[in-house]
Amino acid sequence: MRWQLGWQGLVLAIAVFIGGLFLGSRLQPSDPIHSSAAERLQPAATVAAALTPGATVYVPVYSSLYLGLNVKQRMVELSATVSVRNVSQAHPIVLEWARYYDSAGKLIRNYVAEPAALPPLSSVEFVVQRADVAGGPGANFLIRWKGPSGVDAPLIEAVMLGQSGNAGISFTSLGRVVKSEGGDQ
Repeated sequence: MRWQLGWQGLVLAIAVFIGGLFLGSRLQPSDPIHSSAAERLQPAATVAAALTPGATVYVPVYSSLYLGLNVKQRMVELSATVSVRNVSQAHPIVLEWARYYDSAGKLIRNYVAEPAALPPLSSVEFVVQRADVAGGPGANFLIRWKGPSGVDAPLIEAVMLGQSGNAGISFTSLGRVVKSEGGDQ
């Protein structure tokens, strides 16, 4: 027996498909995800050990890059994930702040507004989505951390991902200590 679909069935199928697309787009979260801080960081009050001055770490990130030799040519947009990894097996570290700046040095976003503890062997990520090109090709993060005396410095790096045509682009950049003593910048 052959199954046939009339024009009414076809119209109904198209209407259901379009309705599904509309509802699916409405179910997407309206606010972009910018970090895993809410899930992984703990209130700094839970860290009882006396903290020694840590460091301020500069992390270069690239939310876009020029294609070709002429800077007036189009740019490719990139997503960037900055990862802070507490390499200590025994001690938490405290992130005092994590700030994202654009190519001109203007503060765009503060990912950690109040000091927060990162448990041993855990990590936290700060995400700059591909559509967020406010930082430009010279964007950067400054991250300030502290820890107990003798704690190992965290590993802080950025991973950038993008696509131009059918070519994938991916690379990393390591954070670099720019200030080793206490104090705010």
